[in-house]
Amino acid sequence: MLPFRKNELKKQIAILTGDIVILVIIPFFSAYIYYLIHLGTYIKIVSLKLESSPFVLNILIYITVFYVMDLYDFRKNFLSKREILKIFIAIITASVLSIFFFYLIGKPPLGRWIFLIYISTLFLFVFGVRACYSKFALKNEIEKKCVIIGTGEAGHYLHAILSERDDYKITGFLDDDHEKWGTYLGKTKVLGGTELISSLLDQIDVFIITLSKSMPVKLHSRLVEAKLKGVMVYEMPAFCEKILSIIPVRHVSDPCFVDVSISEVQKNLYNNKIKRLTDIVLSLTGLLITLPLTIPVALAIRLESAGPVFYIQKRIGYYRRPFNLIKFRTMKTGLENHRKYAGQRDDPRITRVGRIIRLFRIDEIPQMLNVVIGDMSFIGPRALIEEEVNEFSREIPSFSMRHFIRPGITGWAQINYPHGTTIQDGLAKLEYDLYYIKNLSPVIDLIILVRTIKTVLLRHGAK
Repeated sequence: MLPFRKNELKKQIAILTGDIVILVIIPFFSAYIYYLIHLGTYIKIVSLKLESSPFVLNILIYITVFYVMDLYDFRKNFLSKREILKIFIAIITASVLSIFFFYLIGKPPLGRWIFLIYISTLFLFVFGVRACYSKFALKNEIEKKCVIIGTGEAGHYLHAILSERDDYKITGFLDDDHEKWGTYLGKTKVLGGTELISSLLDQIDVFIITLSKSMPVKLHSRLVEAKLKGVMVYEMPAFCEKILSIIPVRHVSDPCFVDVSISEVQKNLYNNKIKRLTDIVLSLTGLLITLPLTIPVALAIRLESAGPVFYIQKRIGYYRRPFNLIKFRTMKTGLENHRKYAGQRDDPRITRVGRIIRLFRIDEIPQMLNVVIGDMSFIGPRALIEEEVNEFSREIPSFSMRHFIRPGITGWAQINYPHGTTIQDGLAKLEYDLYYIKNLSPVIDLIILVRTIKTVLLRHGAK
């Protein structure tokens, strides 16, 4: 999934609200249809209302399954056969869980025929809402045409990112260097100078400024005209933060971070008090819930290969203080420090049991002890070993800023970028980490937590 965007969240909330309304209304609608067909009356709907209190949890079951099955990812075309099948599977799965839930609490669900009408009607409504979105809104949503102003390093960087996305289409570059006119950056042409802005207003949705020098007065006037005509205009750092949910560290200055009060991240109530309390509650609860699982896992690790059950490694944490990170051992003893295999899918160091518990991220359960102790947070940047920190610090400006908060079991970079050990990987993850540090709030923490649960359930990105 692409990084979280505020406009996408608004659409998700709107459709989520619609789904909740549908799930509330459809039981009564289904009962009405059934009684109308079989009895010619709908008087028994009154009795349905008296038994409807468990449907609150029933709604949560459906919404959770819909989320796990990506039914709130509105960059997809829900008119495709694949997505229609996914909607059908999601409804069937949620319905089976719902039936199990109702029988578990001793309150059978709607009658058999009413429930069949319920499932059929629910499919039509859930699919219908998404089909209408795909038919009338998706095309405009994924085809925002943009022009990048400037062909320097920042322009190259932005071009590389947007070329991999489906929601912004680069139609060209503008640059006042005459020698670059008509040349190509990748497959994208330099259309000409910035005097073309006025002639492009009817064809373009977004202009993105990537100039390293101060903006000329004429260019400023042309961009003001573009904004007055309804075209979006972004400076590159603002575009990256608002749309891509990253801070482009190579293309902003340190004063930029001072202006956004990144150094004050520890000074509000949530960051200083509530987040720490939440960490302790979540970790203690998690350790208690997973206790029946950790015992057989520990036994399996010990039986498969010689060595300790736990793997303890020194990592660099809050304010660059070292600490001992605790995980279940997933590698053969003595091979852990052979970093040439790090990040490889078929890492020969990993045991058979290790592959299984890594797949479901069970190996990370003991890190909750680190959270309780205070070395880590539940959510934050990934804790790195000292060699990685030293290497990245030498090569990447502002890398030390990621140590302004405690490292986390999961985090914004972890859910948006695959695991990697190169300088390029470190830079990309730092851009996500700095976005998280700047925008740290209960909302983004909740988003990370929910998406982490989804990743574990679907086993996406397990390493």
